[in-house]
Amino acid sequence: MIIILFAKPYIDFSTTFLIAMSHQIFLVSFGAFTILMLLIKRNSASKTVSIFFLIPPTSALMAWIFLNERLSNLDLLGFLIATIGVYIATRD
Repeated sequence: MIIILFAKPYIDFSTTFLIAMSHQIFLVSFGAFTILMLLIKRNSASKTVSIFFLIPPTSALMAWIFLNERLSNLDLLGFLIATIGVYIATRD
């Protein structure tokens, strides 16, 4: 930990780094903000905010698909509860 405090900061501005940063800035940040504003424009803010409860299940599902992480029965139960809760909160 102490080594990190005294290390000289260094960034290697390679092509890979620039592509990764461009992806984070343009697609993730601006893209997510644009989608958020579009959802707020189409729906109420409370309905849009309730969709945020689906982020952890979606992330865990992506980790299961792409990173071969294990999902327990408790995880699946949590997914089900979150999905039902968002459905109840967003239905008309």
